[in-house]
Amino acid sequence: MLSTDALEALIGLKEKTALSERAMAERVSVAFFPIQKNETVSKAVRDFAQLLESNLKRAGVTIVPYEKALEKVPLKKRGKRLLASIINNVLFLIRYPFKKEQDSIYLTAKTIKGILKPERIKPGISIVTLGENEVGNMPIDVTSSFRLSSVLSIVDKPKEITEETNFHEHFDTAMSLFAHHMANIVILVSDKDWIIYNFNASHPLYPLQEDISNFLLRGLIPKIAAPILPLRLKDFVIKKTHFDPNDLLHLPLVEDLIESGQIFEKTGLYPKGKKIKDLPFRNSFYAWIGGIHLDHRTGMSYGFLANQLPTKLETLIPEGKFKGVVPEDKDFFMYQNALHIKLELHTGIYLLKVPEVSVISQRSGSDKTNLNKDTDLVKLGLINGTFTLETPTGLSLTKDYRPSFDTGVILAHAVGNAIIASILKYFKPEHTFVEQVEKKGMALSHWHGYINRELLPSGWYMHGLENPHVSCSSPQSAVYAIQGKLSTFAEVLKEGGEYNGDIHIEPHHGTNITYPTLKSLATLFTEKKNLVSLGNKYLLK
Repeated sequence: MLSTDALEALIGLKEKTALSERAMAERVSVAFFPIQKNETVSKAVRDFAQLLESNLKRAGVTIVPYEKALEKVPLKKRGKRLLASIINNVLFLIRYPFKKEQDSIYLTAKTIKGILKPERIKPGISIVTLGENEVGNMPIDVTSSFRLSSVLSIVDKPKEITEETNFHEHFDTAMSLFAHHMANIVILVSDKDWIIYNFNASHPLYPLQEDISNFLLRGLIPKIAAPILPLRLKDFVIKKTHFDPNDLLHLPLVEDLIESGQIFEKTGLYPKGKKIKDLPFRNSFYAWIGGIHLDHRTGMSYGFLANQLPTKLETLIPEGKFKGVVPEDKDFFMYQNALHIKLELHTGIYLLKVPEVSVISQRSGSDKTNLNKDTDLVKLGLINGTFTLETPTGLSLTKDYRPSFDTGVILAHAVGNAIIASILKYFKPEHTFVEQVEKKGMALSHWHGYINRELLPSGWYMHGLENPHVSCSSPQSAVYAIQGKLSTFAEVLKEGGEYNGDIHIEPHHGTNITYPTLKSLATLFTEKKNLVSLGNKYLLK
C-alpha cells in the first residue's frame, strides 16, 4: 500500500530500517569476550558458544576477533572523562548534605579507573560473553555505547526453569539476570535446549537437537539488529502548553483509562512492574549505567493502555483532481507544509494529507491497572512525522516522567487508524469505524501475551505473526505495526469485508489491538473465556 520510505516518514523515523532477517543479519557484527583465567565455564555453555558462532557466520553476521573489536580511546577524550568524573563527584558531595535524590552517583577510584580504560569496544559491535564475569571485567566495562552495542550473556539454565515455568517466574528470572550480567540479552542453555531472554519479557525455548540456524535467524539476530531503543525526551517537541485531563475533550478518555483498569486487573494480563533500584545490580555504577540506558527511567512496567483522541480526518483525493505538484518517483511528499501520501487502492490512485494524531497514554513504569490521573498521564502526538509530548495541568517533567517504551508503536497505530478512517469516509462515510475515530476516539491496548485465533471478534483482522522477533521499542516494531495495519485494511477493502479494527501480533513480544473503548475491551476479555492469555499459550495455536 505504501513504500517503506513512506512508512518511515509517517512515523518519524530518520534512518533506514532493516526489515527482513537477512538484511538485519548483514548489519550485525559480533565479537566474543575472552574467558578469564579464573572463570569457570560449563561444557554446555562452551559448546553452545561454538555452535552459535558457526551459525551466525552462516547467517551472514560478521564475526570480529576481540582484539580487532577494540579501539584506542584518544588521550584527549580520556582527559575529558577524568575531568567529568571529578566534576561529578564534587557536585555529588555538594548536594549530599541536602539529602536530595540525585541522578548521579559518587564514582570510586576503581570505577574512575575503569572509565579511563585506554581501549573500548567499537560502537556497533555486539559482545557475547560466557558464564560469570567478575565486577570490573565485564563487557559493559569496555563498551563504548550500550545503546549501539548489545551485550549477550550465555549462562547455564537454572534447573527450576522448565517447559512448565510460568510467565512470572520467567519474568523475575530474566530481570535479575539482565541486572546481574549487565546484558541486553541472556541465553540460558542446557544439554537439551536453550532459551532467549530479552526485555520483551518473552521466553522462547528452542531444542538443541535440531538445526538452530532458523531459530537464530528469526529469534536472536533480529533482537541484536533491532535492540531496545526507547524514544528519549530529546526525540520529542515538548509542548509549552498543558492539557487538562478534566475538560470535555479529555475526561471521557481519562475515565475510560481509569475504569477499564479495574476490569483489566482481573485478567492478569498486566503484571506488576519492576523498580530499577530493586534489581540486583552488583554495584551502584552498574545500576547508574542501566538507568542511563533506559533514559533515566526509575522503573519498567509491561504492556500499555492508551486512548487515541477524536481525530480530524482528511479528504481522500483522486490523483487527477489533486491541484498540487505530485512527485512521480515518491509516494510521500510535503505540500503546503503538510505531509501527504500517495495511496494505490483497488479503485485507483489517491492523495491524502496525513492526519495529525494525539494519544492519551500512561507514563513508563506506572501501574497500568491502577492509574493516578494526576501523575501518570502523558499526551503524545505525531504531526508531519514529528513526535510531540504534553504534560497534564500542574505536572512538570520529572526524572521518572517518561513516555512508554512502545511510544513508536502506539503512534504508528494511531496514525494508521486515522488514515484508514479517512479512506473509509470516502468510500463508506457512514461506517462505524469512521464515526469512532472522528468523534469518539479509539482505544489501543498491548499485553505480553496472545489471543486465541479461533475466537477473534468479528471484523477484526490479525497480522504480524511472520515478522522477525525484534525488540520492544525498536524502530522495526513501529514499521511492522503500520505496515501490517494498512496492508491488511487494503485487502479487506478490496474484498468488500467489514473492517472494525486489527490485532497486531509481535512474535515473542505480545499483542496490540485497536478497539472502540478500553472498558469494552476489558469486559470482552473477562467475559469470553479462553480468548486471551499472558505468555506464549496462544502464540502458535
